[in-house]
Amino acid sequence: MRLISLCVIVSLVPGCGDADTSTTSAPPPPEPRWFDDVEQPLPLLLSEVGAFTDVALRAPALGLTPYEPRFPLFSNGLEKERLVYLPPGAQIDPSPPVWSFPVGTVLLKSFVFEGAPIETRLLFRRDAGWEYAVYRWREDGLEAELLEGNWPFEPVVLPDLTDHVIPARLDCRTCHETSEETVGTPVLGVGPFQTNEALAASELFASPPALDPVAGRFAAETAAFEYFIGNCVTCHTGGDATNSAFSLFPKDAVAETVGVETEAETAEGIRVVAGEPEESVLFIGVVHAPEPDYDGPFKAMPPLGLTRVDPAAEPVLRAWINGL
Repeated sequence: MRLISLCVIVSLVPGCGDADTSTTSAPPPPEPRWFDDVEQPLPLLLSEVGAFTDVALRAPALGLTPYEPRFPLFSNGLEKERLVYLPPGAQIDPSPPVWSFPVGTVLLKSFVFEGAPIETRLLFRRDAGWEYAVYRWREDGLEAELLEGNWPFEPVVLPDLTDHVIPARLDCRTCHETSEETVGTPVLGVGPFQTNEALAASELFASPPALDPVAGRFAAETAAFEYFIGNCVTCHTGGDATNSAFSLFPKDAVAETVGVETEAETAEGIRVVAGEPEESVLFIGVVHAPEPDYDGPFKAMPPLGLTRVDPAAEPVLRAWINGL
């Protein structure tokens, strides 16, 4: 009885009892991720993309870098969480004139309202070029589902009972490809004007990127140029297309707006009338035209993705135009 009791007592020590705990089995190999080969079809569920260690918490997986642009785009007041992924060993080449992103690059942007995720957009580069995808989150916030094909507008009622619209695939292409045709890349949030210093100092770049300054002749003009970079130069790049016919980049904005007539036949006027915000088409289009009761001739700007007025636009544009 004494020997049996002793063996029982030391049964957890290697060499005694019927189990040897001195070795452990190797961990299972990691699950394959869509990120590992973006040529694969997109998974139907966001959790299977591989961007998050916990999709409900939106906790970034290893290899994804959070970032924020210098000048944000207003999107119905929703918060945005951005991530960028590069394949192992790959880097962004910021050599001018166009920053080059490697095949396999994926940029994600999740739209969140008061903690509740609404949609997650993907911009990713395959061998054949850039592609777009959108995942719509379920109401419980635990998973998001891929919108397939050329989906139409997807209306969403936010928790405060206001509306938000998930843009259609063609709308994704309209904004990003307008930029690509003019400045050479469809990537909007990572570039010479938008990259912040923290991201510029990261190992994502093959060499330190040169960041373009944004400065006007006076403080209010600088603030207006910053607003244009965040909200307007997606389309207004000075290209040949109708929606990019004039440039709002800092070097062009004054010459191409102040005292310049619009080119739209259905909405004639002066883009910017010095000292007269309410007579300026640019001001009306951004500040008044998005209002629900506006019945004038000018289109709301930006024309896509907005169902409410940006409260920051009015004071910024008014101060600039009054200061001209």
